[in-house]
Amino acid sequence: MDDSLRYPTDDFQLREIVAANADGIIVVDSDGLVRFLNPAAAEILGRRVDDLIGQIFGFPVLRGERAEIDLLHPDGASQVAEMRVVDTEWDGTPAQLISLRDITEHRRAQQALRDAEAFNWAILNSLTVHLAVLDANGMIIAVNESWCDFARANGDPELRYTGVGVNYFTVCQHAMGLDSEEGTITLDGMRAVLEGRLASFELEYPCHAPHEERWFVLRVVPLRGTRPGLVVSHTNVTEHRRLSEAAAEARMLRARLSEFERELRDVDVRSRERSQNKRPLAGGVLRQRLPDVFRHALTFYKQLLEESLRHRAQPDYAIEQDPRELGEYLGNHDATARDVIEVHLASVRAASANAPQVKQQAYLEEGRLLVLELMGHLASYYRARLMTLLNEPGSPVSEQR
Repeated sequence: MDDSLRYPTDDFQLREIVAANADGIIVVDSDGLVRFLNPAAAEILGRRVDDLIGQIFGFPVLRGERAEIDLLHPDGASQVAEMRVVDTEWDGTPAQLISLRDITEHRRAQQALRDAEAFNWAILNSLTVHLAVLDANGMIIAVNESWCDFARANGDPELRYTGVGVNYFTVCQHAMGLDSEEGTITLDGMRAVLEGRLASFELEYPCHAPHEERWFVLRVVPLRGTRPGLVVSHTNVTEHRRLSEAAAEARMLRARLSEFERELRDVDVRSRERSQNKRPLAGGVLRQRLPDVFRHALTFYKQLLEESLRHRAQPDYAIEQDPRELGEYLGNHDATARDVIEVHLASVRAASANAPQVKQQAYLEEGRLLVLELMGHLASYYRARLMTLLNEPGSPVSEQR
């Protein structure tokens, strides 16, 4: 090959420097033919220098533009290069100077970062927790899909008040009505976390909907990274709260059950001591002993439950049924505290079936009060019956008198 085609005689030292440059340097004439390239350019293109000199460059060349080009080598390997183009002269004729920089690893690092971010957000978007990221000024800079879905379903379809770009500190400052106190507490907690005075902040708060009662836990932690900020999450704990309340109710009912059972056993023992002619309390479960009586008690209790619910919604509503009457009815048939509990649970389950959640909760709350009242009436009935037995002629008490 004629060396004059590759290396003009002028500026030979400069071209030696260019040849040793780590970036690829290519000179293309006005016909698009490669007039010069350094070893770095040949390596980036995956070809030999002699194979490229005098050949069409093969890529669009736009002066002043920077572009990324994907290169496929003859051996199947791929590479990415950043290309820049400026006008120049070569042997006194117009030409273009092309610089190539291998950015393959940079592209891979960028793609890995994008993949990692996409993976992280895929994880965040799979969470049911409502999540938002705030900057140091309280501005929302990112939210997950659960946050958006909840906002859209609760009065903010366009995310104008809870979406990216909204200042969450300002939202808390402007909270009104029942939410104003919680807004102030939340704002103070977020600032304490941001300033490092608290490692985290939590607040349980109600967020009721027209069709159900809901409870959430707000949790605030600092944003880990180079810039200060906060991660705010809202977790729906309604079911957990209901389970906790149900467990507490069960413990309370067990305690009252044990108390009433002790009292009824005492009544039974003292009744037996009174006279062999007086019947003791019957044994066995009421539902099995007297199924008709149990069904009547169930119907009676359901009516009491419904009337209690109506009275709750309408305080002026006059309650017609009397729990005392049911207590005496159960006492006449030797019902126990466990029978009362069984009547209560069966009635609440039947009433709650197919009812909306808010009504189910109301049944539980009213039933909790009603079952305790009924147990009290049953115990009063047995106490009164015992006193009647003790005061009859021939009883130890009457003989002492």
